Amino acid sequence: MTVPAPEPADVVRLEAYLRSLGATDDEIVAAREAHGLGPLALELALRAGSEPVGLDEAAARLGATPDEVARFWRALGFADPAGRRMSARFVDAQTVISEAATLWLGEETALGIARVIGASAAKLAEAIVDAYRIAFEVPELSAGTNYSDVVEGYIGITRETLPAFEAFVSEVFEAHLVRVAGSAWMPGEDSATTSRELAIGFVDLVGYTALARTLDARALAALVNRFEDTVGDVLVRHGGRPVKTIGDGVMFAADSPQAGSAAALALAAAFPGSAGAPPVRVGLAYGSVLSLYGDYFGEVVNLAARLVALANPGTVVVSEAVAAAASEHRFERLPEQALKGFGTPPAVFRLVGGPGS
Repeated sequence: MTVPAPEPADVVRLEAYLRSLGATDDEIVAAREAHGLGPLALELALRAGSEPVGLDEAAARLGATPDEVARFWRALGFADPAGRRMSARFVDAQTVISEAATLWLGEETALGIARVIGASAAKLAEAIVDAYRIAFEVPELSAGTNYSDVVEGYIGITRETLPAFEAFVSEVFEAHLVRVAGSAWMPGEDSATTSRELAIGFVDLVGYTALARTLDARALAALVNRFEDTVGDVLVRHGGRPVKTIGDGVMFAADSPQAGSAAALALAAAFPGSAGAPPVRVGLAYGSVLSLYGDYFGEVVNLAARLVALANPGTVVVSEAVAAAASEHRFERLPEQALKGFGTPPAVFRLVGGPGS
């Protein structure tokens, strides 16, 4: 489906609206040549009268060099910082990270946190913008609504809802901050990293590549949404949590092998392969992992990623450490199989049932 282009008269009306928001002629010309006039309206509304500043001025405000600011902006995910202008509010908000880097975090740690913030914010922004376009912009334009009216409509929605949404995101972050602070951890061997004892798992959709070739965009989106929604719901119900989505799979973590095993069994049962939903396979390992910027690394993670490939559709394969620690569950030892990256084939088990099953 092609979204109809605005009529010339409507473009004139939109440009007048942009000037009422404070746009300069140069900004309108640049927006027309780059990403369009609608995004400029959003930028102006969010800017709220705060003039954008360039790299040199941002550096002066932050007491840093342009190279330092450029490196930080790149960590946040903004390309070509030398030619980019940011709102003064955005620049001033960086003071807290700049001071933290100087006083107690160190530059490399601050940049690592900036990368996490940038990636998380970019994903959130993309999800919201895509949802808005499909639920509001496309239907309105398809119904014949002028593009200028659509832009004014979403600017009104943004002004009305964004403060409450930002407050909600802040509350969610604070709740997770408390959760993570209360979890078990230990310093790494070098005392420069954090280690955690965790069950790490991977759950993959079986046959996703073939399905992606045959399903239309709407059906594929529905499948992916159902998969991610179900995985997230099952995990939190059984003491696990998603870590990240990797293509057609999800990496997850649990604080104990018992919780990880319960979550893995529930995941395998949640995708029976009926009603167009393919089954899943799950791999699970347990032990000490390196915790770094919201992600996990190390041999346990690598082993879990290898184990998922050994699982048949609808089944769970686990490491020896899981089988030993979650003894209330039922396991069947599998024949030894060579795993890439592991010299001696590790002992592996199929998880066949939970307590009392």
